This record gives sequence, C-alpha cells and structure tokens, in this order.
Amino acid sequence: MRPSIKHHVFRQFIILSLLIIITLTVQVMELMFDEDEENKATLEAKLEQSYYAQQISDKEQTWETATTLVTFVPKHLTEQIELPNTFQGLPVPFSGEVDVLGNEYWVDVSQSEAGVLYFAKDMSGFEQREEILILVLVLSGLLYIAVSYISAQLSTRRVVGPLAKLTQEISNISPLQRTQGVSEDYEDQELYSIATTFNSYLRTIEEYVKREKMLIGMASHELRTPIAVISGALDVLEERATMSVENKKTVDRIRAATNEMDANIVAILLLARKQPESRQVTRVSLSRPLNSAVLERLNSQPGDQARLSILPSEIDHEVVSDLTLINMLLRNLIQNSLEHTQGKVTLQQNEQGLLIMDEGGGLPKSIGSQLEQEIPSKYVNKSGLGLFIVTLICENLGWKIEVDEKNKIGLKLQLYI
Repeated sequence: MRPSIKHHVFRQFIILSLLIIITLTVQVMELMFDEDEENKATLEAKLEQSYYAQQISDKEQTWETATTLVTFVPKHLTEQIELPNTFQGLPVPFSGEVDVLGNEYWVDVSQSEAGVLYFAKDMSGFEQREEILILVLVLSGLLYIAVSYISAQLSTRRVVGPLAKLTQEISNISPLQRTQGVSEDYEDQELYSIATTFNSYLRTIEEYVKREKMLIGMASHELRTPIAVISGALDVLEERATMSVENKKTVDRIRAATNEMDANIVAILLLARKQPESRQVTRVSLSRPLNSAVLERLNSQPGDQARLSILPSEIDHEVVSDLTLINMLLRNLIQNSLEHTQGKVTLQQNEQGLLIMDEGGGLPKSIGSQLEQEIPSKYVNKSGLGLFIVTLICENLGWKIEVDEKNKIGLKLQLYI
C-alpha cells in the first residue's frame, strides 16, 4: 500500500516540532541554569565575602547560617586548625562546586595577608528552583507538542483535503459523461493547474471521440447501403419468378449471407460504441448456435470436415442473450482454432460452458495475452483479430474465456457462460 501525502506531511511536521522542542529545551536549560546559578552564587558570595572579610581578626573564626558556612583561619594557624568537612582537601585558592554528603555547595577559598577565608554557599535553593523550572519546561513542551499535533492535523487537511477532493472528482467521472470535467475552484495554483490541464485533456479526448463516432456512423452508412442494394436486387429477382431451382438456392445463400453480414455490422458497431442499446434477446440452447456455426464452417470450407467435430455431452446450456453476438463469438472461436492448427478441433459443452480443444502448438504469447485483459492489447494483427472480437463479445455478454496453461499438447480454451 502506498503511503499517503497526508501521512508523510504529518510525520515530518511532528518530527520537526519534536526536534525543535528537544533542542531548545536542552540549550535553554543548559545555558539558563548554568549562567543563572553561577551568576547568583558568585554575586551573593562576593557580597557575603565582603561582609565577613570585614569581621575577621587575628583569631580563628567560624560563621554558620542556614545557607552559608564561613571559616577564617589566621595565617599563623593554618597548620593547626581542623577545617569543616566542606573545606577539607581543597587547595588555596579555589572556586567551584563541591558535593558534600549529597548536597551541592558553591565554595570559594581566598587568601589574604591576614589568612585564608573559606566560604561555602548551599545551592539547594537553586536546585529546587531548577527542578521547578524543569517541570515548567516539560509542561510547556507537552503543551507545544499538543499544539503542534493540532497544527499538523489542520495543515495536512489543508494540503491534502483539496487534493483528495480533486481525486474523488476525477474518479467520479463516467466514460459516458466526459464533458462534465472537474471543478476548477481551487485556491492553490498547483491544484488549479492540475484541474485545468485535466479538463483540457478531457475536451481533447471528447473531440477525438466525436470524430470517431462520426466515422463509425459514416462507416455504418457506407456498409449498409451496399447490403440494402443487394437485398433489394434479390427481392427483384424473386418477384420476377424466372429463376430455376438451382438459381433459387444460390439466391437464398446470397440472401442468408447478406442478412448475416447486416447483423454482424450491427453487432460490431454495438461493440465499438460500448453503449447500452436496445437489442433482441433470445432464449436458446447453446447446441443450436453451436451446430449452426459448425455447419456454416463446413459448408464454406468442406476440407475441414475431418478436422472439426462436436463431442457429445449430456449438458446443453440454455442462454438468454443476443443470438447474433453468440453466433459471431462461436464463428470466431472455431475459425481461430482451425487457423492455429493443422490437426483436429473438437468442441464440447461442460459444466462451466464450452471447451474448445485443438492439436496445435498453442497461441502466440502476444495473442494469448489479449484473453487475459479486459481491454485488448496495444495492437491487433491478422492472427489476433478474431480473438480481439472474442474479447469484446465476452465483455459485452458478461462471459469469460481462459486459456488452459497446464495443457502441454495443443490448446484448450474454456468459455465460461
């Protein structure tokens, strides 16, 4: 299944939003916390250091508040006084963060002429404010993600909605109503261009169709006129009643061929137009047109007497359809089977319909592929014209024809009724 544009745009929008959120959050937290903590701690430390520096004397002194620990060691006592745990092991001078029993302290150790001043500032207050700020950032991030999700949904609908509408309009166009086109009322230039180009294409196709219909109509007139002339001449000959018995048989054959040709022209025009028109529907057993088609072939080609036969069967399908199309279908199937083999061709009704078997080498791939397509292939050569007509007739009747691929000797065609 192909991924939709909507899914692609939505996913990219969300990924971009998440990357922005993560990047900004990390950078803001890193810069804000470090700078704020360092500046505040340094500023407060300097102020408090200045205050305690004014309180020192030549004696060891220690000041301790809720957040501050200060110790002054006179110069002459630096080796004798034991420092608090916070300051033990620190070099002189020193400035930075120190972890003592899980608590963070900002420590500054400075030396003067009077001695060494140890200063430690408890950073737990800053840590609490940092946690609160992190929570605020997380909530803001979640809110931003929710807003991004809604925005992505609205954006994808805005982008894909008109495209889906255009696709639906195109799919709703009926082959019989090509002139309706699609709506060109689109705000986006790209969709407007697609709609106008498609409508222009439909108008061009419609011009071609009109021209082809005109040619079909002209062809129908040009083909039927000679047939009408022949039928009229035959009527005149019969009215004169001057023909011998043999000539009468010949005239009857000409009339039968003329009537058949007229019916074939009507059927071919019907198939070419692919339009539902009123036609004569007949209820008939399949054996009747089948026997008629075989007899017609043997009368026109007596040399096929030993090659063409109908195998007996207990099944005789009753069909309700256009008898002219059925006759055309059977004639073309028999003709093609005989033309593609020098051996025998047998016809037999089975439960599915009609089975046509020959002893030839099978159909060429370029011709056999026509039977597997709803629309005939890109070209029809002399050998494939009969199957071209077969395909169209089967489509019109609602029948189906398949080639038995497993049959290694000869060819089997199954006509499903």
